[in-house]
Amino acid sequence: MRRRLTFLIGAHKTASTHLQRALVAQRAALAPAGVGVIGPMPIGGTLLPLSELLRGRAEPDLLALASEGFLHKHAGDAETVVLMNENILSASLAPDMAFKDGQLYKFGPQRVKRVLDLFPGHDIQVGMAVRNPAGFLVSSWQEHMKGHAFRPFRDYLGTAEGAEIGWLKLVRRLRQALGDTSIFLWRYEDYPTIASKVLLQCMGEASARITLPESAANPGFSARALDYLAEVGQVTPETTAEALRRFPKGPEYPAFQPWTQREKTAMSERYDQDLQRIASRGLARVLHP
Repeated sequence: MRRRLTFLIGAHKTASTHLQRALVAQRAALAPAGVGVIGPMPIGGTLLPLSELLRGRAEPDLLALASEGFLHKHAGDAETVVLMNENILSASLAPDMAFKDGQLYKFGPQRVKRVLDLFPGHDIQVGMAVRNPAGFLVSSWQEHMKGHAFRPFRDYLGTAEGAEIGWLKLVRRLRQALGDTSIFLWRYEDYPTIASKVLLQCMGEASARITLPESAANPGFSARALDYLAEVGQVTPETTAEALRRFPKGPEYPAFQPWTQREKTAMSERYDQDLQRIASRGLARVLHP
């Protein structure tokens, strides 16, 4: 059975969890329209290990059998299926995985390709949200520390320079790895106003059946809360909750801001230029509100 598959691959820290939860919660509304939804857990538990195990070594007929079994188990006979897991790009936000040698997700394109190779004979497209690196790097740093010892932001960046990190190289490498597979992007900064167009791209008119809940954005840490975590040394659920309780981000406790104004301007300009070049060079379709 030939299906239309959309893989939403993140990126991390772009409200992907909000979108995933909304779609998974409304599977029943989509089913009559022939749309299936597969969330992060089955992909992380089955597809990612299988893609690493096989690494292109299996016969196409065997892959087709395995992939059809997976799709039927989790999406029934749906002709259109949306599959979502940002860990397809990278299982970690550690620096050597997230921005090695100045490249975002250095190993991401081949990881994506290995997953897509599990589904021969289907019509596939890939969707990804991008984010201004000024916010993406700070949010990635805070996420990576969870469950670990506190690590200063500049130590996390290492020798990487924020203004040198952008999305153009990643999308170009995705295009090279995925051949003529359709790729579409949207800006995290446009979410949730862009969400209706993202859903339309994924599932056509069935997207009208989806109601997105109000976004409960993670407020992030204030600079003082991060100082507190540095003092206690460990970023555990308990210390995180205490830091957020004692030093909530707001007028009294401003957000952590590691960038100079010149750095922020340079990163924003690079971000805008990257998206313009991605679109003008035909590397991916960029959705706008």
